[in-house]
Amino acid sequence: MSRLLILSAGAIVALTSAVSAAPAPATQPLKISKECSQFTGEVPSFCTITESNLSAIPAGTKILYYGPVVANPLFSSSTAVIAVGNGDTAVGYCVVYDSASPPFGTCAFHAGSGTLSGFQAIVKVTVDDKQIWHWDGGYVLGVAAAAK
Repeated sequence: MSRLLILSAGAIVALTSAVSAAPAPATQPLKISKECSQFTGEVPSFCTITESNLSAIPAGTKILYYGPVVANPLFSSSTAVIAVGNGDTAVGYCVVYDSASPPFGTCAFHAGSGTLSGFQAIVKVTVDDKQIWHWDGGYVLGVAAAAK
């Protein structure tokens, strides 16, 4: 019986090592600028992309914020949807420390549809003195998310 347990434990360790050793897909740089003059704090609120280095997310694209926390003076914590149009969307989550000086945060996207199918990204969120928000990070596109 103990030999069976040792063999089973060894198999589990081997499988775990194989899964965790799988290399992450190579990311490409992602740089997006957005303005939020129409952000109201209501659900959903949105910002509009003014610049993007990814052609699948062009200028004019809306980023919709669905909460649960979008109008708190200390921080925001929200589901975010990049809505390009015609079913081309990406879904993620953003947390921003709004009362920091200057504000900063992180967004992570884990799923997409249409031209953003397989979109995954993680970006640092900052804002400049002209109130233009910047996302700087990396993305992969067209790679199905691995089941966890």
